[in-house]
Amino acid sequence: MTFYAETPKPRSRASRIAGWVGVVLLTSGGLFLVAAPTPYLVEQAGPVYNVLSTISAKPMITITGKTTYPTSGDLDMLTVTLKGDSTRGASWLDVGLAKFDSTVAIIDKADIYPPGWDDAKRNEEADLMMLDSQANAKAAALTLLHVPFTSSVKVTSVSKTGPAAKILKPGDTLLTVQGEVATGIDQLRKHISATLGKTKVRLEISRNGKVSTVSVLPELIEKEWRIGIFVQSVPEFPFNIDIQVGNVGGPSGGQILALAIYDKLTPGALTGGNKIAGTGTVTPEGTIGPIGGIRQKLYGAVRAGAKWFLAPSDNCDEVVGHIPDGIRVIKVSDLHDSLKAVKAISSGVGTSALPSCTK
Repeated sequence: MTFYAETPKPRSRASRIAGWVGVVLLTSGGLFLVAAPTPYLVEQAGPVYNVLSTISAKPMITITGKTTYPTSGDLDMLTVTLKGDSTRGASWLDVGLAKFDSTVAIIDKADIYPPGWDDAKRNEEADLMMLDSQANAKAAALTLLHVPFTSSVKVTSVSKTGPAAKILKPGDTLLTVQGEVATGIDQLRKHISATLGKTKVRLEISRNGKVSTVSVLPELIEKEWRIGIFVQSVPEFPFNIDIQVGNVGGPSGGQILALAIYDKLTPGALTGGNKIAGTGTVTPEGTIGPIGGIRQKLYGAVRAGAKWFLAPSDNCDEVVGHIPDGIRVIKVSDLHDSLKAVKAISSGVGTSALPSCTK
């Protein structure tokens, strides 16, 4: 006996149209999820860099004019990356998936891009913060080693439309502000605010080895009296410390860079061959400050194979309850804490007594 398949009945025109409408709707919905802009960004773990190693075939830290020593193991600098940009934000698909992924975070685009900011402005600020972080890391390491150095207050940027546009230049050294020895941005802001825009701020500067006095009349910009410059205290070291970080920006590499500089300037391998990750800003005095994206950096450290993580004490509230398996988080408040922790890890003795983040 032979069986024959039943011949399918022709579909009506209405059903065919409905089918095509369904396909179009599904396709449109998919395109919307992928392409439609959102007011959110998705933050995730980025590349991890062993600062004792190389980047683009060049050493990340090179010291000349001073005896250095071999190192081993890893001191990992952690980064985060963003899905989305100042124009579009992340896609709705990425935002939706992020709700079910504990390794990433959804953040408001406005928290990263204030009014008037775009990607170029954000990158410029990140680069300036990294340069400041590098200077602080060098200073903190030398302070820990009791190596003396001096500092000067430098003009790092000048607004093209600000009051000082044709008076000051990046690289100028501020010697005095209203007759006082220049100490930094807080002092400058105090004197600028005190003028209420009625009198000029008198600045003694050094440019290309020549000392001169200039005066600038502050203007009210965004409800604050300003002269349109940014200054920072720039340490001047007795030998050269060159740091290469590629396109990494921001201030959070300070702690790990300081430890790496210390390692290169002291006999013996500081890490004892261990793979140690860390994050946190650092001041020239060695105080370690909080950073953003620490949960994502924890996952980045684990994926890179780190077993130890040095976390700023002020980030502990974000760390507790969010530590991935396979890594030990150590709480640090200053570079002395960091050094003590790394030495304990290196020796393998006393690590149980190292402080952890707790509620």
